Amino acid sequence: MTTTLFSREITYGKKDVAELESASIRVQLIYDKVLFMLHSHLPDSLWNDWIGVPYEIISSLYKGDNDSGSVFQKWIQSEAGWKCIGCERHCLEPSAGPAFPSSRQQRRFTYHNGIRQSMVLQAVIWSMYENTVLFQPYLGEEAFLDEADLDTISTYFVPTYLSKQRLTENGKRCKEYQESNIRVYQEWIAAPDLVLQWNGGLTEGRWMTGVYVDHSRFAGLGPYLKDAQGKRTYMRANVK
Repeated sequence: MTTTLFSREITYGKKDVAELESASIRVQLIYDKVLFMLHSHLPDSLWNDWIGVPYEIISSLYKGDNDSGSVFQKWIQSEAGWKCIGCERHCLEPSAGPAFPSSRQQRRFTYHNGIRQSMVLQAVIWSMYENTVLFQPYLGEEAFLDEADLDTISTYFVPTYLSKQRLTENGKRCKEYQESNIRVYQEWIAAPDLVLQWNGGLTEGRWMTGVYVDHSRFAGLGPYLKDAQGKRTYMRANVK
């Protein structure tokens, strides 16, 4: 069913907001936990191939402890409930430029859009989830993901892989994300259709819900309409 809006405002029920507030923090803590584990165990060459961003930069992306902005999680209200398909935070990796006679220093930056890092992490988390469930009888209390983590992942994460074979074998539609030599495949989750009529114009797309998390705290909602070209039209969140 398609919903038509005549103002740039999305209304959320208090129950949905309460669930997103709790779920976004639980999801964020899993991001942090797995990211730290990867940084502790992956060799530098594999870290660079998979993540591509120094840990001191990407850690702030997920922990929200950097003054330049908060994490932006992307959620869909699907038929199976709320699902998190990834998160973003655009960040700059600074590097010192050449010194000039005036003693001023030119600063240069490498821009990271946060999408690749998020999707690789989604795939790693989902793989760990499936393997933990498979071998749980033999792991005992040694499992990296505890019962609360497994419950959060099964409830809110979307199956995500570095190969589409598993999804196609199960007859699932998937969306491909690619940057550089990394391909990530995520099960397609249908988002509600939305038509926005405003300023005399008409915009059609899918209704997405952004959730801001800062310092591992819920920091608000950022709903948006995403059209067929991927362009976003942000809207206000109203809670009733």
